[in-house]
Amino acid sequence: MKKNEIGLSTLSYHLDDSVKINFAVSKDVNLINEIGSLLFTVNDPVEDKNFFFDLSHPIYDNNEHVRRTISELFIMSVSNNLGWSNSTTHALSGRNGTVKNKHTVMKRFGVWWATQKPNTKLSEWNMNDVKKLLQDILQLKVEWQHQVTQEHYKSKTEGVINRGAMETLIQELNRSEQLVFSGKIQDGLSFSISKKQEKKILQPILKNHNTNFEDWKQGNSHSAIPLPVAMLLLSDAIEVIRHKNTNFLIEYFQNQRSDNFYSPQSLFCRDTFQRYCNGKWDNEKGAVALNTSKAEGMLKIIKKHYGDTQNSFPLSGRELSDWCNKVYSAGLVILLVLTGARISELANMKPDDITCKLDGIWDFKSEIIKTNHGIATQRPVYGLAAEAVNTMNELSYIDKLNPDVDVDIFLFSKIYKYSVTASSFDFKKLSDGSSKVTLSYMLTQFYKAFLKRHPEVESICPSVSPHMFRHTFAEFALRRFDGNVHESIRRHFRHSHKSFMTNIYLSNKVDEAFTTAQEIMIRDIAEKMVEDARRHLNSEKNEPQFFGAALKAAIDLLDAKVISSEEELESVIEEFTEGFEKIVPHEYGYCMPRTKTISQSQCFDKVSKVAKLEDAGFSTCSSCVHSVQEINSHEASIVQIGLTHAHQMKSIEATTSFNLENNKQYQVSMNAVKNAERVLKRMNSDKIIASSKE
Repeated sequence: MKKNEIGLSTLSYHLDDSVKINFAVSKDVNLINEIGSLLFTVNDPVEDKNFFFDLSHPIYDNNEHVRRTISELFIMSVSNNLGWSNSTTHALSGRNGTVKNKHTVMKRFGVWWATQKPNTKLSEWNMNDVKKLLQDILQLKVEWQHQVTQEHYKSKTEGVINRGAMETLIQELNRSEQLVFSGKIQDGLSFSISKKQEKKILQPILKNHNTNFEDWKQGNSHSAIPLPVAMLLLSDAIEVIRHKNTNFLIEYFQNQRSDNFYSPQSLFCRDTFQRYCNGKWDNEKGAVALNTSKAEGMLKIIKKHYGDTQNSFPLSGRELSDWCNKVYSAGLVILLVLTGARISELANMKPDDITCKLDGIWDFKSEIIKTNHGIATQRPVYGLAAEAVNTMNELSYIDKLNPDVDVDIFLFSKIYKYSVTASSFDFKKLSDGSSKVTLSYMLTQFYKAFLKRHPEVESICPSVSPHMFRHTFAEFALRRFDGNVHESIRRHFRHSHKSFMTNIYLSNKVDEAFTTAQEIMIRDIAEKMVEDARRHLNSEKNEPQFFGAALKAAIDLLDAKVISSEEELESVIEEFTEGFEKIVPHEYGYCMPRTKTISQSQCFDKVSKVAKLEDAGFSTCSSCVHSVQEINSHEASIVQIGLTHAHQMKSIEATTSFNLENNKQYQVSMNAVKNAERVLKRMNSDKIIASSKE
């Protein structure tokens, strides 16, 4: 281990003031890592093991500037811009697999830099330099390592790198721009690479390899579960947690946690309870005494859920356990889809991490070791997800939320398999919680049973993995107002979407899924609009399904083109798609700002020069040039918004004698009704909103 032989000012040169203060250590302290070095030790906090990374390469070993920049970038990349995990010893902490990917990307980047532009700084590069770098690396032209390792990074498309390695490189290049701007590293790009620029640079090369950009982006990564499959899977999971067996067991376990506890031995192992139900109980010598009031209470619960003709406990001990396991598996599916959480988070989730606020919203607090350095992160969970959590907590012989013991009880602890009371239970059995392997197995078994019920799905999606649900979560959040989304899921996301979008958790890996899902959605909606415009141009009798300025732009684009082949049509769709900056779905329409006209957005802030798309509401969006409505997805919601405000107007009229022109709420509602009527008229809707006073 080297000793620090250089002064403090050199060690802290490019890091912010808070980090400089922490670097005030003696020259005699043994440092684990050093800025400028290419040999690093990184501790994996999950495996509790050190891993060693050597970034050196003979091509740039004598290029001090390249070496130094790569060293600084690697440190900041491993720490997600936080600096040392221990400033006294210069320790670094990160998952081994993730750091290994960053390590290879840095070496690849360094070799190209030292070979192609050895005497330049990153700050001197322009977009053409970045374009050459990305295209060379995409085509595996950089001889940075032996051929066996090169093969590992090939995608399914012969001759190009996989999208994961490329995205990591672009992420690090953009990181350099952020870090040099904040003074944390010595050199970096003076600009960032946008998603559109990435596509423009890489797409021509990919076409030469007979693939399109979207297929390559999906690559070998965990793709999302197809939306129709995920909806059907969620529907089955919802059916399980709302099944009469589940409702019965919720009340059964509530009874078993109370003073009315009735021995499971008498229910499942002896015929005591059944003899009571049959009216054959007697006080034979040696017979176990029966608490008649408790047996009567149990039978009352049974008849409540299964009807007066039910005269026995409806499940055997094994059936009870199997059904509870099914409920927990269904709850796992619901949480994976509707929260975007990692399976490791769910495995370690404890009742102490779950708090129910007065407004009925549950906050999940969990440690995200992989991307948040073990810092506890809160995630609001609404609707279906909270229902699943509550059900899993209820199906337990002990109170998971308020245990009177000094032992962690985990959400997925299966305390329905033991015929015990809380006072006699060995809580130490629960101290390890559920493993990721156990939850993954539960998911696999639930999906296998799902495929048996829906065999037509197997050809579309033969298997699922926990990580696929993170991408599916992104698609649900974006498409929550589409007309084909299960109504329960629509309600869930209508209530919770904004909190999910702004949560710190989503600034990590799930952000990538949202970016990809958004690109796919823009393409999907744009393609539908072009087809809608074509039908309308070919025959005015064809009523359009989309409405707004964007449809007119599609019509104008088509009107100026002569399309005689599928390739030409594809080119038009591509051109139309690239014109959109992003997409923000609302229940009353899509916000689809065009890059050239985004400053014309009704929500555009003239001071900050930013369009505050996510903060806009119906009154703002309904009169915006970037608002797009699809009649099947948005008509009903627009009618409902109009009716709600019309009702509000009538309520104000009935309760006030003041001039309504001075009533702010009345004027807001009146404008909302007018906007709703205007949009419905534009949609040629036959729905009418009964307004109030003229």
